Amino acid sequence: MDSIIAQIRALAQTTDEAGRLDMIQSLTRLKIELQSPKDVIMELAVPGSTSAMLRICADLGLLRSLARSDAPLTVTQIAELTGASPLLLERILRYLAATDMIQETGVNEYSANKVTHVLADPKGEAMVYHGYDTMGPVLQAMPAFFAENNYQDVTDNTNTPFQKAHNTKLTSFEWLIQQPKQFEHLQKIMTALQGSEWTEGFKLLDDESRKVPSKVSPTDPQPSEKPFFVDVGGGHGHQCIELGKKYPNLLGYLVLQDLPAAVQNLPPIDGVKAEAYDFFQPQPIIGAKFYYLRRIMHDWPDDKAASILRNIRAAMGPDSRVLIDEAVLPDTGADWQSAMADLAMMTFAGKERTKHQWESLAESAGLRVEQIHTYVASTHTALLVLAAK
Repeated sequence: MDSIIAQIRALAQTTDEAGRLDMIQSLTRLKIELQSPKDVIMELAVPGSTSAMLRICADLGLLRSLARSDAPLTVTQIAELTGASPLLLERILRYLAATDMIQETGVNEYSANKVTHVLADPKGEAMVYHGYDTMGPVLQAMPAFFAENNYQDVTDNTNTPFQKAHNTKLTSFEWLIQQPKQFEHLQKIMTALQGSEWTEGFKLLDDESRKVPSKVSPTDPQPSEKPFFVDVGGGHGHQCIELGKKYPNLLGYLVLQDLPAAVQNLPPIDGVKAEAYDFFQPQPIIGAKFYYLRRIMHDWPDDKAASILRNIRAAMGPDSRVLIDEAVLPDTGADWQSAMADLAMMTFAGKERTKHQWESLAESAGLRVEQIHTYVASTHTALLVLAAK
């Protein structure tokens, strides 16, 4: 067995992202083949155990303590650091070690592993809180919600499992804005999920970026100059920052738009103009080269998503393009991450979309899909380029 594991590890070090995910999927299928019926039942017996324990650990700062320590910590030491009962910690830590969230190094002695460091990071900790406090109750509410609604698809974002779970008439984003802690957790998660890999091999962006002249003073844009790149609903501006690093000549032509709660306390970003904007209102920036939306459209049902696109369509110039950075689901063989994301979006009336569904959505807003630049094939993640019809 050790030699087989060594071979798998060696293979993992030489493969690409698609190969890595394929290996995980193959190993998961092998696990299913090896499990007995009892194993399957036991895994389902107490759902949410790991999430609950990680939530407790986040409150205690337990994983952060393990991650900061250069040496293993005993239960007694962890009790002193967290103020929790040693007897309680012994039981929690035993479970987390058994599920590989932490590493057991001796009798009542533990250290951080790779997973611990991920979850001890502020972004990982934010995911723990968001998953347990915001999404946990929603998942619990789903069976009753669908029974009450005759098992119909969710298309109205004011009548979803989210409203039932959190006892609110507000939409999910309206509710989050009124919950500062939960909203901040979501912003951290969005930052963790950001990346500039979508720019690699994207010839249209590269060609157009190189045509833009550098500004003498990128922090003092001239009112008469059109922005090049508008990040609509861009959170804390990670995409603009990464784009400015790759193409310094674009500094001063980059605009970040998001709700006031996201941008009003944001530190200044060199070469990036941050402005408060609700994308259900008319787009105030006319004639930008690119309007970019990352992980935005999947949050909304088709009618709301079309409204967002129509507002951009009305502001577009002859050479403007809309860039939608999301998954394009295949007709068969979707990966588990995309399928899970679709279920998560469904809880507040959003959805992941297939190529056909993207084309229909674009058409409903007076746009057409001009190009699909797939940059992570294993998760069907792509950049859809939309042009005016």
